[in-house]
Amino acid sequence: MRMALRDSGMTVGFARRVALVLSAGWLSGGLVPSGLEAGEAGLLEFMRAQSQRRYTQVPRQVLAFYYTWYGTPARHGRWIHWGQVNPEQHDISESTHYPARGAYDSDDPELVDAHMDQAKAHGLTGFIATWWGRDGFEDRAFVTVLDRADRKGFKVTVYWETAPGSGAAQKDRAVRDLVYVLRRYGRSPAFLKVDDKPVIFVYGRVMGQMPLSAWPEVIHRARAEAGDFILIADGYSESYARLFDGVHTYNICGWVQNKSPEALRQLSARTFAENVGLAKRHARISCLTVIPGYDDTKIRKPGLKADRQNGQTYRVLWEEAIRADPDWVLITSWNEWHEGSEIEPSWEHGDQYLKITAHYAAQFRASPFSRVPVPASASKLTADQAQRLRQSFAGRTIGLLPGYSGLAPLMLADAGVAVRELAWADLLDARLFNPRAYPVVLYAGGEHYLRTVRTANDVEQALQRYLGEGGFLVCMPHLPWPFYYDEAVGKPAPITARLGLPVAGGWERPPEGATLKFELDTRALPGLPASVLFPASGDLRWRPAQRSAAPAGARYSALATLKDATGQSLGDAIAYVELREPPLQGGKTLYVWMRIPELLGDEPGLCALWQFVAEKLAGR
Repeated sequence: MRMALRDSGMTVGFARRVALVLSAGWLSGGLVPSGLEAGEAGLLEFMRAQSQRRYTQVPRQVLAFYYTWYGTPARHGRWIHWGQVNPEQHDISESTHYPARGAYDSDDPELVDAHMDQAKAHGLTGFIATWWGRDGFEDRAFVTVLDRADRKGFKVTVYWETAPGSGAAQKDRAVRDLVYVLRRYGRSPAFLKVDDKPVIFVYGRVMGQMPLSAWPEVIHRARAEAGDFILIADGYSESYARLFDGVHTYNICGWVQNKSPEALRQLSARTFAENVGLAKRHARISCLTVIPGYDDTKIRKPGLKADRQNGQTYRVLWEEAIRADPDWVLITSWNEWHEGSEIEPSWEHGDQYLKITAHYAAQFRASPFSRVPVPASASKLTADQAQRLRQSFAGRTIGLLPGYSGLAPLMLADAGVAVRELAWADLLDARLFNPRAYPVVLYAGGEHYLRTVRTANDVEQALQRYLGEGGFLVCMPHLPWPFYYDEAVGKPAPITARLGLPVAGGWERPPEGATLKFELDTRALPGLPASVLFPASGDLRWRPAQRSAAPAGARYSALATLKDATGQSLGDAIAYVELREPPLQGGKTLYVWMRIPELLGDEPGLCALWQFVAEKLAGR
């Protein structure tokens, strides 16, 4: 199933690891520390450099995801990706619907010509073709696609689907794959480009497989070997918008399913505007995805289904996408027959969805560029907020643990607070990693950490030592359970309890029909609302803090509590703990559930949380 993934965790970075302090230099342009070669700076510094790449007038495109993995016995000796084909019954075992032209072969030039002619005639400007690596079936088929596109005056690019492996081998393969595509295909006039730079779309699987920390090195090395290029990441997140040249998502069926046209219009209007706003704020290429529907229940159990509603789903999404005014509209899909998301004519729907596409594509392409303004600064912090943060942490450096993502560390850097990226190995040296060097250490990862670098559990022990010396561990994860998986073994090895973080099990989805809201301690967190509702969509996995999960003797303070309609507590979304018994005696922890900053408006919520941290550091 092709669903967008959240930010992946970041593991130990380059072979020569750099611990880079970013202070006010982030705002003023910053400097790569002397003696470092290009590509060796930390992730935050790379993001700062990427902020200089600005896309303010991007020519319109209407692009469809295109699948070149189909084969027939006539050309390949067997059915490929179709399964059992029954033309008399208009049935294909691996396809939700039956193609109007019947089961076909992606390597047939006449077929590719027909697809491109149909697409151009109905307002599309290009295809994003699935690509699984060099010399595979889809790679060979792309040779035909690129050749026919060149003859037709059509644009094509690849959808980079997989980046297997780990560590140096994974990065080496990723660089080889990028360089291969850029050298073999990227120089063609038919390959999609912006400002003469080839454009490559990166699927969510790659985003999940590749640690965030690996991207600066991979991008630098590929640029050095093959010239500059553009990457469009799958996922709308602050980290991706800062790191890549653009953002998109492949499949929105997760929030389209079970929506009436009216409900879908309200949700897509809000979501599309937010997604375009994120990209424009960072001067990135903004993409919105529309789908005619989705149904993979024939090939997956139980599967997912977003009903087409006789074209209404597609129309509503197109109308709201045009209103949100992105640079590009992406269509999922031209021909992903397995998942029933195709707009290519079918026996069931005829050419209904091509006609709808033509109508809306003409409207979208009527203006040459998006009219959404690009602000001068990407940060949403006010000057007042930034100044307060700088003053609150003046003379202090915040240690940033590996695996980070999201806004929490980025906002500190935006404000000019000193933030130092740490490798897990850095924690082992007590002379360097201690509360004097880092009064606060931030975990802003997902669920992964590295438990052992040299001897068994030495990272866990280093964090315990840090807390026992009076350190402050702030935990603002972007996935449900921090410090849960040991990335060295890929298995659960939760250590939150051993670090004074009182995280407990909750639910995967809230009880059906429940009315839930968070009640906040506004004395501890001034300026925030007294209550906010539990989110209605997105990742709803609830991992609360519980007083009963805190270490013995600890002083536990709930700063935000989830309650149902009867007022019953369902656990805490923000909890502050002062540790009072060995081996953690003297330490402090703050746990923040992954969705709370977003529910509190991101910057306002994070500012209040960091001010709370600063006050506790000052002994108040």
